Amino acid sequence: MDKERLERYLYGNVASVFWSAVLLIGGVIFVIYYALIGYMPDFDLKSSVTITAAASVTSIVIIIMMLIMMVFAGSFWRGVWEFLGDNSELKRYWLEDSASSGFRNLLIWFSIPLFTVYASLGLSLFLGSWCWMLTLGLVALIYLLYLCLYSGFGLVKGGKEFVFLVAATLCSAVFIFFPLYLVFRLSVVEFESISDVSWFLGFLSAMFIIFINTASASPQGASSPYAKEFVLGLMAVVMIFISFGRFDRIPYSVMEIYKFGNIEASELVLEREGCELFKSLEINVLDKDGGLCVVKDVLILSRLGREAYLEVDKDDLESLKLTLSSSSIASWTLRESQGDES
Repeated sequence: MDKERLERYLYGNVASVFWSAVLLIGGVIFVIYYALIGYMPDFDLKSSVTITAAASVTSIVIIIMMLIMMVFAGSFWRGVWEFLGDNSELKRYWLEDSASSGFRNLLIWFSIPLFTVYASLGLSLFLGSWCWMLTLGLVALIYLLYLCLYSGFGLVKGGKEFVFLVAATLCSAVFIFFPLYLVFRLSVVEFESISDVSWFLGFLSAMFIIFINTASASPQGASSPYAKEFVLGLMAVVMIFISFGRFDRIPYSVMEIYKFGNIEASELVLEREGCELFKSLEINVLDKDGGLCVVKDVLILSRLGREAYLEVDKDDLESLKLTLSSSSIASWTLRESQGDES
């Protein structure tokens, strides 16, 4: 009975349940962010609803885009062969056998060409010699010879299948660039340089992304395609974030997008009261006309509410976190663009 009443309430109050879920997600994002920086702002309830809703919608969009990005290369590759239909017989290699052998064949027809593209490109850039791109040409020649001479397709049909394979692989290589670039960026951000550990974790994550896309490229069977892609994308995102310990990227990104916090200001212009506070803390300031002063390189952790929460480098060895009345901040400047006035 209680279950039936709960279902009737949910169906009868869809809008309220949806809005509550949106606010809950936004609230979780804010709680995680402010727990990480060790501070909670004081702002009114009316403005907090709008801010929380904006954070929630943005977080949902970011997560959905990341899930799609992780599996789109494999989904696109599978879609190419489904679109070709009877115009191509190459898909018989991974469709006509059992699921296990079909997956192994996908490693040959999807994973190896995709890996070769980036291995050749990576070695060429890293070693400074484009001769390594010949590796890609050699692998392509092997596939061409097999399709034309040993597969039974014949010269003309084998050449056509080769063109389809190259086109699908190159397009998938473009789409898989985005998750691979994310792995590279996380490697640099986490370790601040390309080290042996970052190389290992980056390579491991890249291989897992290719594996996930290989699974995405496999036939759907009776399962729902959206459920399968969601699970595979979620596995890839979780694995990458676990490897680099960067589950905080979504809260930090949301705060930075809307300039609620996590703002790297090159200059912070303060009113007289703020100048006096900074001088009393022995922080270097540059005095300006009209009682204003400028502080260089300030991280604005939060600017919501009546007070801003700042992190300032006091010297080369020490940083200081402090709160400052929002009315004491005249403006702040980003490294590439002007920030809005507080």
